[in-house]
Amino acid sequence: MVLRSVLARRPHVLTITPATVDLGLRLAVEAELARRRWPEASAPVDADVALVLGTPGPRLAAVVRSVWATVPAPRVLVAVPTAGVLRSALDDAAAGLRSSRPRGSRASSLSLDASNDALLPDGDWADHREVDVPPEPQMADLAFYDRDGLALDALHVALGPVLPHWPAGLVAHVTLAGDLVTDAHAEVLDVPASVGPGSRGRSPLGPDRTRLDVLTRVLGLLGADHLAARARHLRDHDPEPGELTAFGRRLHRNRPVRWAVRDVPLVGGAVEERTLADRVAHLAGALGGSLPPPVRPTAEKAVQAMVGLELGAARLVLAALDPDTTLGAGPVAAFAPPEVTHHHH
Repeated sequence: MVLRSVLARRPHVLTITPATVDLGLRLAVEAELARRRWPEASAPVDADVALVLGTPGPRLAAVVRSVWATVPAPRVLVAVPTAGVLRSALDDAAAGLRSSRPRGSRASSLSLDASNDALLPDGDWADHREVDVPPEPQMADLAFYDRDGLALDALHVALGPVLPHWPAGLVAHVTLAGDLVTDAHAEVLDVPASVGPGSRGRSPLGPDRTRLDVLTRVLGLLGADHLAARARHLRDHDPEPGELTAFGRRLHRNRPVRWAVRDVPLVGGAVEERTLADRVAHLAGALGGSLPPPVRPTAEKAVQAMVGLELGAARLVLAALDPDTTLGAGPVAAFAPPEVTHHHH
């Protein structure tokens, strides 16, 4: 009972966000979790609350089922279809963790658009249609190359869509040789491959809030929690005159941040900047000015920029590029490891 009381006060929250979710809902959730000081879970095994935003499509729903099966008890699964039910849903989640009985028994089904109950029971999600899910990691062949000339096994991994500071709905199919990304392709779950004319590369947040949103993710991945919290606060509130430029100068002078992003290239033509340090410097230096918002590349271009980088640096690059996943990634064939013939002498 003591453990449940502690968990209810500051539960770790795993947020699952569809690519098509309303941006205002995501920002409202992040602001409310920060207000309650509920930390973000680093993985499903670290989570107490699984928070599903909006209405996931069939492929993401299959991912939710898989992720939910790995969350240890005591646990609560919460659906937040709109910002209007956010606070009551989180209150119910805290009550569910304090309770000795499994929460969600009041809900009759798992259909997010049909049930008004924010708490969902264990069991199947949404419907029972067969859907494809991202493949599990598999050892399939040997790497074509490696930095030290050794023939390492090539590990084919599907990264995402449920990772901290990860683009919504994105799955990156990558090939790893050790910790080096040697190949990568993008897939966005439940977004049509063909869409009509839209605002590719634009963000409804506006220039400064868009930059702060990107910096929040990058700083979060770097472990600069205080700077990430400050960026999030400035993003979610109306800053006083001069606060944005002061924060930009603070980031520019921060040696640990500059050191962490130095010498990381941005390849593939995703953006004009040539290095991750350039990208972060431009994001910080433009705060409080009149420059247009940063370019948001397509998901495929952003994922291609991960190739040739160590996995940690690749995740930083993806966060800094902030790909526009609302338009999908284009037609993506079912992933299959390449067939490689090896000749050993």
